[in-house]
Amino acid sequence: METLQPVLFLSHGAGPSYYLDVKTMPMFNGLDKDSKAADFLRTLVKTHGLKKPEAILVISAHWEESVCTVNTNSKHSLYYDYYNFPPEMYKLSWPVKGAPEVARKVKRLLEERGITCKENCDRGLDHGVFVPLKLVYPDADIPVCQLSLLKNMEVSDHLKIAESLSELCEQNVLIIGSGFATHKGGKPGAPPPAWATAFKQWLNETLTCDSLSPDERKIKILSSAKTAPNINIAHPRLEHFLPLIMCSAIAKYQSAKLIHSEFLMESLLNEHYLF
Repeated sequence: METLQPVLFLSHGAGPSYYLDVKTMPMFNGLDKDSKAADFLRTLVKTHGLKKPEAILVISAHWEESVCTVNTNSKHSLYYDYYNFPPEMYKLSWPVKGAPEVARKVKRLLEERGITCKENCDRGLDHGVFVPLKLVYPDADIPVCQLSLLKNMEVSDHLKIAESLSELCEQNVLIIGSGFATHKGGKPGAPPPAWATAFKQWLNETLTCDSLSPDERKIKILSSAKTAPNINIAHPRLEHFLPLIMCSAIAKYQSAKLIHSEFLMESLLNEHYLF
């Protein structure tokens, strides 16, 4: 019998912040290597009793293509897609293998539903993948593949992609969305502004409220780019938001569990969800 895997959304930190000393870069206080945020990821598997999957599929905020694209590498390099950090941050390693068979399942599932999907066997795993997962799975012993977002940032297109992937969860594949609950920081140590708390309330209610049916939740998410309060401030572009709502679609719009929540840098909402 196949193991049923949950779907996870992880807020993935600020560049490689989870490996930085706050004494060296104080602006990343709360997202540094000794932070509560980093500790949460280190203990996630044990705390929430996650079963070891056969493979991991990651949808990261940091890969956009004109056409949906899946990474078919059998062996991964890392793509250090961040700037102006100490030299050692460009020497981080996470020697995880690829999951080309799972990648081709992804391609087949999408194409069966009329969604064009290309293969890419060259691109390295970006920091939305290796920065959080190096903490969650430090042994790098679970094959990983990655699926891109679309450059058009259309909510409906991304939900269709996500809905096509649900059966992978029944095949012992852990699907992880990697982004941020809000993608706008401010003054370190300052309290969150009203716009940020209003967006947080909407997000929490939309994703976790048991009184919403799956159809009702989908309707709210479909209109979110226009109706979610202050979303244009919380997400000036939607690339960090789309992996989160795609997790809901993969989980068939069932209610999620909010497993970690904190504001950092004034309005940067560091939240993780388990679907």
